[in-house]
Amino acid sequence: MSANVIIIALGAPFLWSIVNHADKFLLSKYFKSGGVGGLMIFSTLFSVFLLPIIYFVDRDAIFVEGYGSLILICAGILNGIAILLYLLALSDDEASIVVPFMQLIPFFAFIFGYFLLGEVLTSLQLLGGLVIILGTLLLSIGFSERKKIKFKTKVSILMIGHSLLFALYETLFKFVSIKSGFWDGVFWEAIGLIFFGVFLYLIPRFRNEFLLVFKKNSKAIIGVNIISEIFTIAGNWLMAFATLLAPLALVTLISGYQPVFVFIIGIFITLFFPKISEESITKGALFHKGIAILIILFGTYFLY
Repeated sequence: MSANVIIIALGAPFLWSIVNHADKFLLSKYFKSGGVGGLMIFSTLFSVFLLPIIYFVDRDAIFVEGYGSLILICAGILNGIAILLYLLALSDDEASIVVPFMQLIPFFAFIFGYFLLGEVLTSLQLLGGLVIILGTLLLSIGFSERKKIKFKTKVSILMIGHSLLFALYETLFKFVSIKSGFWDGVFWEAIGLIFFGVFLYLIPRFRNEFLLVFKKNSKAIIGVNIISEIFTIAGNWLMAFATLLAPLALVTLISGYQPVFVFIIGIFITLFFPKISEESITKGALFHKGIAILIILFGTYFLY
């Protein structure tokens, strides 16, 4: 994998790590009583503003041969479900605990890539996948006030589901876009994400959450969420573009640096801007998270 592809792919986890903390800020301050439904609708319907931009860049993006557009719409819906699972997990725990679970994405990407894209697995890559699972399991174990081990079952299930669906989304995107083109892929994937947002809006509970929080804190939410969505989409596009230049599984491995970025940014915010977000930075917590992240990164080394 060339240096240019690595640099492009590294931009994605860096931008996503900023978004992780922005999402946590929104959930804890503005959506604390309203749940994730309102924030999810914000995230999905933001894609409406992207369609004319994509069309302006490439007017042929709306033309995809065969069932390509349908597959990409399904990919967008899968992406929406994956985001929802992630927000549910983030509302339940710290970003530095939730994000490292995303390192399961490369493992699932290897599996989907093997069956749908013909990418071959090696024994070392399989070993790396097992090491990543070990790291995420370690990270999913917390400690109660009495220092008893507490397995974070809810977060684990949500983030395993997120990683599985996001890997499938990336696979389907590459499956179609490698032939039809990058802008075709992002155009129809955005439509799928919009469909999912409309579906959520039709659910009374989510619609009420969206309208209530939007009415009370519109300026603050719109400002933070617009910046967050721009970073999210920019990261998604960087990662998607990189997958067209190199094997899917290898590109998704670069996201292994996301928990490192989240970890560093979380410490910085806690020390200098505690009102925005606060992570546990006790010696025990730092040691626990640090060891788990090192194991995860060690696993990505084997995969690479």
